[in-house]
Amino acid sequence: MKTMLMALMILLFAASNHCFAMRDIAFLSKQEANKMGIQIRATAAGPDAAWVQLEFKPTGKLKDFSHVELEINDGEKMLVAYASLWEERLASGSIVVRFMANRIYLERVNLCVVAGIDAGYEIRLKEFVELERIR
Repeated sequence: MKTMLMALMILLFAASNHCFAMRDIAFLSKQEANKMGIQIRATAAGPDAAWVQLEFKPTGKLKDFSHVELEINDGEKMLVAYASLWEERLASGSIVVRFMANRIYLERVNLCVVAGIDAGYEIRLKEFVELERIR
């Protein structure tokens, strides 16, 4: 019985995962993002689409950078969530994440830069990208 209990404890410990932890989400303003070194650029990519690029150096609050998540919302309703966008690490030490989307939906896109297991910095694109300028 003792060995069975010990085996169960080891199994539970081995199977435990940080994904059940609560994450603190901070909504970033343009000023806060600039202080953290986060840059967002959007450029036209054809008649309806736009390329969006997020770039930053993993320093300060972002030193424990894990990944960038993408969400598309309709008001309070989540339409799409993508757990981890592909990142490129530049020789300069910067991290770049890019994606393309239809410009109509960019105002609904939020990006979350996850640092460590419990901190996320959410960026609402409609507050960072001048949609009229990329049309």
